Amino acid sequence: MTRAYTVSKDPKSGMWYAHAKGYPCIPVCGSISKAKSEALEYAKMMNFLPNRVEEIEQKRKKEFEALMKI
Repeated sequence: MTRAYTVSKDPKSGMWYAHAKGYPCIPVCGSISKAKSEALEYAKMMNFLPNRVEEIEQKRKKEFEALMKI
């Protein structure tokens, strides 16, 4: 059984996240993002399609490390 994943925007925070269709209250771990395109990459990953999640996580790690050096 394959579940289809999609993205939604949280009305309170304005953040985008990937989730299984029919379950918008359960986000995919790590998918919460300001950009819809990043959340879509997580949905692609969960649907076993080619994705850029590794690049996104590397970018987030570099940004976090830069903040921690301050």
